[in-house]
Amino acid sequence: VKPYIDLIDQIRALGVERDLEGGIPQIAVMGDQSSGKSSVLEALSGVQFPRGPGLVTKCATEVRMRSCKNSELSSYRVSLSWSKPQPEEAGTVVTREDIEGKIALLTELLLADRGGGGKKASFEKEHAIVVEMVAPDIPDLTIIDLPGMVRTAVDGQDESVIQDVKSLLDRYLKQERTVILAVVPCNVDIATVGIINDARKADPQGQRTIGVLTKPDLIARGEEESVVETLRNVKAPLELG
Repeated sequence: VKPYIDLIDQIRALGVERDLEGGIPQIAVMGDQSSGKSSVLEALSGVQFPRGPGLVTKCATEVRMRSCKNSELSSYRVSLSWSKPQPEEAGTVVTREDIEGKIALLTELLLADRGGGGKKASFEKEHAIVVEMVAPDIPDLTIIDLPGMVRTAVDGQDESVIQDVKSLLDRYLKQERTVILAVVPCNVDIATVGIINDARKADPQGQRTIGVLTKPDLIARGEEESVVETLRNVKAPLELG
């Protein structure tokens, strides 16, 4: 299987996937701001992603994980998916712990490039950060980290960030090749979660949507049964759970 996965990554890098009928499958991690997406990504990859309140993820990040037989073959690289030459800030890092800082650095570079003229944009919707990982303790998997849904712009953010984020999320939601990993914190009513509602619109048959519950430590007293019903796929059921 691994040679085919490597071929898929090469096709993605060339941008040829857009010309292929149906496209190449991809797993997109989506959810509201502060829903626990970073924890899900960390659990899958072993990498800490930038986190905090508000809009922390300000562009798409593609994480390509490849398993190897021993740690001596491990390697980590972070770059930008654009046609321009790679900036000097991009490139390999020594340890997995260095990836978070590199993502933050390249995010700032993308925002500065988008803003132009010494200004910094609030969000980048065209280009993405690509993290390539080879290690013995990770699966052969490619996932895409996307910004949390934005309801209102805060101080320092342009109002356009609301539509920019929605446009980026919709682009992935509508693609039939996207497997939607919908992240839902346990302390909110799943029936009112934005990503669940949007996923149902884009995937009405539920053939490519999977829910992930996070933050079980925040379940309010008396709400345990409601969360159990969600886990049992009784409340706001998803076809794949």
